[in-house]
Amino acid sequence: MQAAPESHGDVRIVGENVIVVSPEGLRHTLPLSALLALATPPRPDSRGCIHPTGLKHYAPIPGGLVAVHQTTPRVWSFKWLDPTSKRDFGEGAKYRERRLSLPYLLVLAVFEGLGTNMATLASWNECFFALAPLEQQGLDTPLYFPALLNCSRFGDDERPLSWICVQYLGQRPAIDPTSPAGLDVGLRDGLAALLRHLTETGFNRSSENHELSSWFSETVKARVDRRVADVETWEQATEIDPGFALEGKWLPVGKTLRQVIERIAAKRGNGQGGLRTAADVARLVTNHGKAEQP
Repeated sequence: MQAAPESHGDVRIVGENVIVVSPEGLRHTLPLSALLALATPPRPDSRGCIHPTGLKHYAPIPGGLVAVHQTTPRVWSFKWLDPTSKRDFGEGAKYRERRLSLPYLLVLAVFEGLGTNMATLASWNECFFALAPLEQQGLDTPLYFPALLNCSRFGDDERPLSWICVQYLGQRPAIDPTSPAGLDVGLRDGLAALLRHLTETGFNRSSENHELSSWFSETVKARVDRRVADVETWEQATEIDPGFALEGKWLPVGKTLRQVIERIAAKRGNGQGGLRTAADVARLVTNHGKAEQP
């Protein structure tokens, strides 16, 4: 395996070591086992921390992980943009309470910075519906787009499928690497902040103004279920049958949970820690290996 000589030098595997020789002749050596460990994000252990109820899965991705959270079907009380509001979003927007039946609500929270043992909530976070618990089909659970305002559709293949805007989340929780339970505290606090931001701060028409649309508007437009023709009809259907959402029709993503996680990993690098080229290997070996003159 050889990288571009003018920038990265030669990359070789010799026995149990990976060796990079720079164009200037400087040699860096790193054990192959250490390289593989660096390329694989650490899986957090409990370290005495109690994770939020509903946290179902950690999926390593380049430089971080995806935390998968599931909320069971229920009737939610949401702050929803009032039809009489003169503003679609932001200061001055008017809200009213809506009681809406939802199926399983899945939140995929993306964290970065795990390589330095510091987890920070990233800006790429997504939300989906499911019609069965993850315990039933696991990562092969088919997903549906959430009929919620503020879950954005972009309309291109390079950004999230169902984005949760975190612009007004405030300071995203970061952890103290010296704390005995630092990694898991950061994950726990970041996930809790994201869940509160999604469900408690008010649903408005920001997605319709700043992105292509929201998945609520897309669901209404697609007419997948007459009980979700608009938010008023949805609320009435909830009063009649609080559990109808599990039998309702929602827009299918056409992907399983596994495929969406793989998509996130691919868009953020590579599912195997970002080692796609010799240049990627050379960078890790140069940064972490032992330097010596050849």
